[in-house]
Amino acid sequence: MAGYPRAQEDAEGELEPSLAELVECDTLRWIFVGGKGGVGKTTTSCSLAVELASRRESVLLLSTDPAHNISDALCQKFNNTPSRVNGFDNLFAMEIDASLNESQEFKLKQDEGFGKVMKELVSAFPGVDEAMGFAELMQSVQSMPYSVIVFDTAPTGHTLRLLGFPELLEKGLSKFGSLQSSFGGLMQMVQSMAGESQVQEEDMHQKVSNLRTASSGVREMFQDPTRCTFVCVCIPEFLSVYETERLIQELCKHGIDSSNIVVNQVLFPDDCGDEAAADCAESATSDLEAVLAGLRGSSLPAEEASSMIGATERALQNVRELGKGWSMCQKKRRMQSKYLAQISDLYKEDFHVVPMPMLGEEVRGIDKLRQFAGLLKSGTRALPLPR
Repeated sequence: MAGYPRAQEDAEGELEPSLAELVECDTLRWIFVGGKGGVGKTTTSCSLAVELASRRESVLLLSTDPAHNISDALCQKFNNTPSRVNGFDNLFAMEIDASLNESQEFKLKQDEGFGKVMKELVSAFPGVDEAMGFAELMQSVQSMPYSVIVFDTAPTGHTLRLLGFPELLEKGLSKFGSLQSSFGGLMQMVQSMAGESQVQEEDMHQKVSNLRTASSGVREMFQDPTRCTFVCVCIPEFLSVYETERLIQELCKHGIDSSNIVVNQVLFPDDCGDEAAADCAESATSDLEAVLAGLRGSSLPAEEASSMIGATERALQNVRELGKGWSMCQKKRRMQSKYLAQISDLYKEDFHVVPMPMLGEEVRGIDKLRQFAGLLKSGTRALPLPR
């Protein structure tokens, strides 16, 4: 269930197809935007950040996607330090890698006794090392002085590992504690393996305690729907819908609020025309073919006939191309209709499902991101379901 008021529903109880309630909720601190690769996560997260900048005191757009597309969307280069977005006083952006193994800033230092000891102790628990990196990362994010942080996340699998790190880290640290209790000489053995002459056990306990506290704090934030939510982004195709359902199930398992789904690249009926348009194109093709045949058999002067034949041939070619484009558009719409119906059946009663139209150009630059944000919060178009 959502952590902010759900005031607007239609006559059938379906939630408004808009992100207006999300952007108007001033208690949210973390907004994650995620889904399958290539579905428009970055466009959605950047547009949300631009919109929030007009409402909140300070906004950070943070990319944890190794592809780092926010630089392209905002037409400005960013790195792992928050930088002000051109044209704003209160919008900042940064690009970091949330993987422990790839991030120099957050991985365990090889010259620290604690790092060596922990490396040995967690080697038997796959994923715990990455979870420790996530803990360091999110602890750093938690201390950042921004009113709201919008996360442009990596594709689904990596994002789920990030969101699930508190549970995994807690298991690893609990196991570590039980090993310490069970084997009195374990610390000396690990010291020898690590090549350290002395490892202060009290310091070890303190650092483990700090990690556990950080993990607990992040988990508390994750599970507070008034402060944290996840926006799922998809397109009406099989793999994307499948990953969206998987993502929502995992978010539910971790107790993370998810109340909004953005469906990008949707073709609406007026994008392709109706059956009458097809009949018109077919009729025009037949008429032009008849005119062309008549001109070729006419007794008009050769120069005049040649000019008229050329013009008719060009018109016929254009009509045929339009017919092909209409046919492809209709095929795409019929394919989408199947998955739009599935999205509606699964989510319309519990989620704000926001259909976004297929656009004819890239969404790059502040002006186009503002336009996209306007569509996200307008709520004027519902899913175009088959009749």
